[in-house]
Amino acid sequence: MTAATINKRARTDAQKLFRRQAILDAADLHFAAVGFDAFSMARLAAQASVAKGTLYLYFETREDVLLALVSAKVAAWGDSFAACLRAGMTDRDLAAACYATVHEDPALLPLLARLDSVIEHNVSIDALVKSKRAFRDVIGLLATRVADVTGLPHAGAFELLTAYAALLIGATRVDQGPALENEDLPDDVRQLIGAFSSDKLFVTNACRIAAGIRLGI
Repeated sequence: MTAATINKRARTDAQKLFRRQAILDAADLHFAAVGFDAFSMARLAAQASVAKGTLYLYFETREDVLLALVSAKVAAWGDSFAACLRAGMTDRDLAAACYATVHEDPALLPLLARLDSVIEHNVSIDALVKSKRAFRDVIGLLATRVADVTGLPHAGAFELLTAYAALLIGATRVDQGPALENEDLPDDVRQLIGAFSSDKLFVTNACRIAAGIRLGI
């Protein structure tokens, strides 16, 4: 997409939607390059090849852009996770598939980790409500599929998926420590670090939560 294409004045609803998506595509690239703290509207404008003022025609704040980006990424994850579901999956299979698909996009969890602590504090109520409803819709559709393949009732499947979200954010915080794979560590310390790996923490505890839901705990 050329700068001339993006900068051409959007007149119709279709053109405005196209412009908004182009900005979000640029935001995805910008976030991947600089991360959360360095993400800025000025740099995004340069990435998207538009005037900074143009961004504010579509998004009120930096966090408004990031909220829209989160919603798009959650929807894409939902499609990816749904494609992995199959009849007869065990709780461990389901948790492993969730963990694997969430990590297909390295930006998803860093954004989710800041969603309720930073991003949602700097957007309009209308944007917040729209985002929450979009998340609910993704989880609701997935819950129907999860119920079909696991035998859980829809409400139980919905509860499990919302627990997955909280568990993923907590479990992956352990991945933010220093990379020690190539360090010469004592065996007991290496074993301890291995016990706190995010994939093991997530899958193990996700299975425990599923078991609790099945027992009505």
